[in-house]
Amino acid sequence: MVKRIGRKQLLFFVWIAGVSYLLPLFGNATEDESPFAVAALSAAAPSEHLLGWIDSRKAQSLNGSWKILVDPMQVGTPGSLFGGWATTRVPENDYQLLEYSYPSAADIRVPGDFNTQVDELLFYRDMVWYQRFFDVEIVPDKRYHLWFGATNFEATVFLNGSAIVQQKGGYVPFSVDVTEHVKADQNDLVISVNNRLNAETIPTGRTDWWPYGGLTRDVLLIETSEAYITNAQLAQAETAGRINGHVRTFGMPEGTPVTIEIPGAAAKHIATVDGDSMAHFSFDAEINPWSPEAPVLYDVHVSAGEDLISDRIGFRTIETQGMRILLNGQPIRLKGISTHEEPIGRDGVAYSYQDMMTLFTEAKALGANFIRAAHYPYSRHAARVADELGLLLWEEIPIYWNIAFENPDTLGIARDQLSRLIQRDWNRASVIVWSVANETVYSKPRMLFLERLITDARELDGTRLISAALLGDTRRELQFVTAHLAAYGLTSDVPSAREKKVFEKVLESVGEQAPVVGSGFDLVITDPLGELVDLVSYNEYFGWYYSRFIADQTGVSERTIRKLMLAFIPEIRISSAFDKPIVISEFGAGAKAGNRGAGVWTEDYQANVYRAQVKMIANSEAIQGITPWILKDFRAMLRSLGGVQDYRNRKGLIDENGRRKKAFYVLRDFYEGPWSGVAPN
Repeated sequence: MVKRIGRKQLLFFVWIAGVSYLLPLFGNATEDESPFAVAALSAAAPSEHLLGWIDSRKAQSLNGSWKILVDPMQVGTPGSLFGGWATTRVPENDYQLLEYSYPSAADIRVPGDFNTQVDELLFYRDMVWYQRFFDVEIVPDKRYHLWFGATNFEATVFLNGSAIVQQKGGYVPFSVDVTEHVKADQNDLVISVNNRLNAETIPTGRTDWWPYGGLTRDVLLIETSEAYITNAQLAQAETAGRINGHVRTFGMPEGTPVTIEIPGAAAKHIATVDGDSMAHFSFDAEINPWSPEAPVLYDVHVSAGEDLISDRIGFRTIETQGMRILLNGQPIRLKGISTHEEPIGRDGVAYSYQDMMTLFTEAKALGANFIRAAHYPYSRHAARVADELGLLLWEEIPIYWNIAFENPDTLGIARDQLSRLIQRDWNRASVIVWSVANETVYSKPRMLFLERLITDARELDGTRLISAALLGDTRRELQFVTAHLAAYGLTSDVPSAREKKVFEKVLESVGEQAPVVGSGFDLVITDPLGELVDLVSYNEYFGWYYSRFIADQTGVSERTIRKLMLAFIPEIRISSAFDKPIVISEFGAGAKAGNRGAGVWTEDYQANVYRAQVKMIANSEAIQGITPWILKDFRAMLRSLGGVQDYRNRKGLIDENGRRKKAFYVLRDFYEGPWSGVAPN
């Protein structure tokens, strides 16, 4: 007997069949997941061993015009209902539905940030997708690697439909072997890039610089032999005329000879690959040391098997001895300036050799021999330019302000950034400092976090100094400075009668500890991180922020406090609880170029702050270096004051277009005058 199916039952079965057919289009949703949920992007992390010596390798540039799709809803994620990242087609006919397609997308330049290339994206902090095609001639028995100078700040790379690598943490290079994915005909390269930051990222979501997003540096396709040299490190040993180092290889059997040759130094040495794919060496060479006065560079060639890499490298030593810094065994003062990775005369990131040459040449014109490349790694061109110009360089990773020090994933990102920076620039003679942090507040988790990074840095490269820009004990310092300003105020004509009464109460509260005018003020840096670093670096803003804080706390006008502060700053003597050199890693004041007068935001006030600061520096024997904040006005979302800041930090000695302010000449005169000679023995 056949049982008939009713009309309603039949419709139900048709509906079930239809849903079963459609479910795969919704990303295989489960009972616990909405079919409209966005799938997480994931792929393998890049190798921890950085592919180095990039500029001597056979490379195909993938710079130029790319397609870009702005995607805050993550429509381009694989499995998306709307088509996903692979839609590089155009509609085949009038009935084909495409809601996500690259051929109709806008064009954008790589390298470069997307924020300043597209006006509407200036404040954008989220996901974008990049796409381009490229052709390559496949050569048998060769390997192919995609190399990225940096992707800010999280990127997933897809090649011909396969997710091949994911990098978390911007500003540093990474590469991936794509030999199994690349094709002899047209290749489809798609990259998701997300510049959104949060409490667990490095840096965090709140920074005093612009979080430029995108493919901010070069993208290359590199060809190597099947077995190749991954990287090599060379450094001058403590013994004069001797070079130490190592070569890392891939695919080369144990016992493979590795030749290191420096023709200009009459040196040629052959090492052999060990069981760990490494070749270690130490040999004599007739070298002249690199220095700011004589930035000598040598052609260096490293070969093994069919592979050859080359670079121009300088050799020097850097060390500390008590409170002195010794370059090539001789004491040196670090006459510096801080910078950001922004070019002169153009908004956005400085991504090219010429960008860095123009920026660093202005630092040379200031009389500087030292640059603090704050607060993150710059492009590889920065250290190369510094090598050529004879500028010592401080390089830093973006451990900045309120980092999630107890989060192991955050530590993992920081360690990766530090490792990649060091592996990229460990042959640059100009680089003398690895900095692991800026303005972090003391805590036990912070100490453990930074101690791990300092240990990593020393294990990777023991030939450079370690530092971190410290805040100091700001609350204690403000209390002491307030008492000194009160004493000054009672002998000055600047305060009003009411303000003098406030100062009298301040000194009454201090009691027997009340300072005497003219006795000076000894500021001692006590941050325990000073025990772990080689340079005790300190950020201070007596002439800028401190005056405002004291005015707010006392009720005395900011005008009065600032005038007294300018008179008092030269009496400050800075030292530390550690027998180590001190570098004042930040000080300064804001000024809009062309704005003249007595008050804040004027070139005149900024110049007066610099005059007071350099007197203080000249009176503090422990200070062996300074990097005032900052060479050039730069973009910052924190700085919104209309008509003055306009989303720029105005502490530059030049403005964004290169116009020099009065303070530029104050600092230049100091470098050419009181600090013109070498540091005393």
